Amino acid sequence: MKKNLTAWAAAAFALCGLKAQAQITLDGIVSANEIGTGTAKYVSLGAFTPVHVGTAGFGFQGLLRMYAATSSTKLYVALAGSIEPGGNNFQLYLDVPGRTGVPAGTLLPNIAGNGTAFATDPTDPNKSIGGTKMEMDVDLAIALTGGGDVQTAVFSSATTAVAKSIGGGAAILNDGTPNTTSGATGVYAPFAGTRVSYLVSTPDINANPGSRNGGGAGSYAVEYEFNRASLGMTNPAAVVRLMAAYVSGDAYWSSDIIPEVTGNGNNNLGFKPDFTALAGTQVAAFSGVLSSRTADAAVLGLSVYPNPSQGQAAVVSYRVLDRAQPVAVRVTDLLGRQVKTLLDQAQDAGTHNLAVPAGTLAAGTYLVQVRVGDKTATSKLVVTE
Repeated sequence: MKKNLTAWAAAAFALCGLKAQAQITLDGIVSANEIGTGTAKYVSLGAFTPVHVGTAGFGFQGLLRMYAATSSTKLYVALAGSIEPGGNNFQLYLDVPGRTGVPAGTLLPNIAGNGTAFATDPTDPNKSIGGTKMEMDVDLAIALTGGGDVQTAVFSSATTAVAKSIGGGAAILNDGTPNTTSGATGVYAPFAGTRVSYLVSTPDINANPGSRNGGGAGSYAVEYEFNRASLGMTNPAAVVRLMAAYVSGDAYWSSDIIPEVTGNGNNNLGFKPDFTALAGTQVAAFSGVLSSRTADAAVLGLSVYPNPSQGQAAVVSYRVLDRAQPVAVRVTDLLGRQVKTLLDQAQDAGTHNLAVPAGTLAAGTYLVQVRVGDKTATSKLVVTE
């Protein structure tokens, strides 16, 4: 049975201008002044909420929270948490605009060789990212190992993928010093100019300030700075979809997934998990809107996913800022005529998700309108047979 969809989606950022844009400080810390709304401000894309224990999961190491931020030229992603020294690694999967990789619900292909966290161990074919089934299209992946190496994978199709180190071995220091990766040319060009920073919490995640506030302000983290142009995010409103995981060096998946597997707790997922069969939706959508014309949409962070929707529920995700406010969510046709009301009531501050149940809309193109207080955002929804 298909899981009950609960999507994590991110807010978009609205700017009143492009002058003197701030930047995230790449130092391995998600600081309080880096979290908020606006250019180069981190927005939470989800958290791993179970408490880390020594008898389950990967012990006193793992993920706490995932953040993203954007400027006119950069995409930032921070994975708050702690990596066990050695072969375990934080992995980040990306679905970026304009690329064709592995479609959602399709097994990831095996990658030849065993020099990275993504490749196949020739002595044991189970020890591979290949065979894992994601709920998002997968174009790219990047990992930071507990040994300080940055490794990348590029998925060209459902049958073709390659991976290599662009960190030069143990090149990423654990003291927060930013490092620029190298060798991201040719097929690896989407990672050109990527910078990475990591601050380790010694001896384990309990020493990470984020362990006391759910991965909030002050968390030690892996911070990535990607070039938007290299990723193909030249459109200011381009959407990237993300998923983070804590995985062993031989491709054994821990319990720590963001967006998390609903109700899974500290139970490890093992080799080759099928995320389409697990509770929750392990996809976080993030859009960087750099135009004052779309300020309301940026504040509300409206996202509709999957889109197009074919035979499954579409999830409408949006934010209510600051305080409880009246919220109305409606579906209209392209002429603005109301087709369906999904919600019309007050909601508390926070990120909310509503499902457009499968089968309730005929094939066609619709507009999803979300009004929160005095702000309104609209997104197109395509329903196919």
